Amino acid sequence: MARPTVLLTLLLAFLGPFPSPVAAQDQAPLRFSVAPETGRATVEVGDLLDDHRLLEAVHSGLPLRIRVVIQLWKDGFFDSQKGQYEWRASLIFDPLTRRYRITTRGDGGVEREVNTLPEVRAALEGTLDPPLEPPERGSYYYLAGVAIETLSLSDLEELELWLKGELAPAVAGERDVEGALAKGFRRLLVQLLGLPARRFQVRSPSFRFEPGG
Repeated sequence: MARPTVLLTLLLAFLGPFPSPVAAQDQAPLRFSVAPETGRATVEVGDLLDDHRLLEAVHSGLPLRIRVVIQLWKDGFFDSQKGQYEWRASLIFDPLTRRYRITTRGDGGVEREVNTLPEVRAALEGTLDPPLEPPERGSYYYLAGVAIETLSLSDLEELELWLKGELAPAVAGERDVEGALAKGFRRLLVQLLGLPARRFQVRSPSFRFEPGG
């Protein structure tokens, strides 16, 4: 019997990717501030949970994963990327203890538990200082991509590998077969149920960097 790879492909095509619009700084919970002397950016992170659907998903027991990727680009006839920095966070709600567990990676990552949503927001909001700066004189800008989702894409990738019969690592004992399948089907179920996710990009204003200027 043929594996249902065609069905999965059609399903993914129907679902489609989450939109990734480029948002203005005043329309997104992310704001750039660039120091003209060094060209380094400070990124203010606002309320990433300003979506009741995301909070409903969290309170239903689904983990929330947040990924912020900040890139430095040199403006030119062909724009070129000059550096990248990544910040990650996860949020899990325990319905038994009624507590939230927050884990962050990047800029002094921490793990902590809090009792209320205002505490969650306070833990996720703050300032990022990506270690990026222009390597030479020229015109530059920063670009930040933000993804907030209930499950990681790797869960769905495990399912695709299984449908293609590529479970050799699991058979060899390097992966847990049942765990891989469970995560994959869970991700697919989340997509089918239309659980929320947010994706957007924010671009800083262009700036001119002059070494020693």
